[in-house]
Amino acid sequence: MKSLCVMPVYNQVAELPELLRRCRDHMPVDEFLIVDNGSDDGSGELIAGSGFRCIRLDHNYGIGRALRIGVEEALRLDCDVVLNIAGNGKMLPEQMDRILEPLAAGDADYVTGSRFLAGGESPNLPLFRRISIPLVVNTVVRLLFHRKITDATCGYRGFRLDLVKHPEVRWQDERLDRYQFEYYLYAKALKLKFRCVEVPISMVYPPRGRRYSKIPPVVGWYQMLEPWITVGLGIR
Repeated sequence: MKSLCVMPVYNQVAELPELLRRCRDHMPVDEFLIVDNGSDDGSGELIAGSGFRCIRLDHNYGIGRALRIGVEEALRLDCDVVLNIAGNGKMLPEQMDRILEPLAAGDADYVTGSRFLAGGESPNLPLFRRISIPLVVNTVVRLLFHRKITDATCGYRGFRLDLVKHPEVRWQDERLDRYQFEYYLYAKALKLKFRCVEVPISMVYPPRGRRYSKIPPVVGWYQMLEPWITVGLGIR
């Protein structure tokens, strides 16, 4: 099984040195690709000097576009599996084995991390997310897909490329370029009865008072929730 991990990055110069070191030491994949979404804070120079395969975009098209480019690269390299890890340091490269193992064992087609499963954790998780993910997003998924999941928004994931090869998965739609892409694929995997499993992971948030996300309020939240609703209702 050939695997590629995609790490989108946008302006993470403070976190990158340590994150790149840990990826170099602990990433158990065949190919590792960093997609720089037009960083202008010095992140691009760190990535270029890291020795990792990288693609630099001329400006920030959105995380969905970066992940889609990663899927295109995985297909070009004839990979079987693509994995995603955030470029902000909140996800631990040391835990990539947890995502990869069910795929390698043939037990799953889509694997996502959960900070809420036993064995997972989320130090400094903001109260808004601690409440809204289980009570809002997970509830929407349960009602629309008749499937109980514990963490519908975790971005630490991996999936077999059979998912994007399915004729009903329109993953190249530019309307998915921002936050929609990740949740569209997860929703489609559930809708089309791919084998989806969760594994416990850690998401380490910065201390209170420091910025922990680039997701804009309201608009970003809508972009994350909309694919669940439209796929669940059979609209998309």
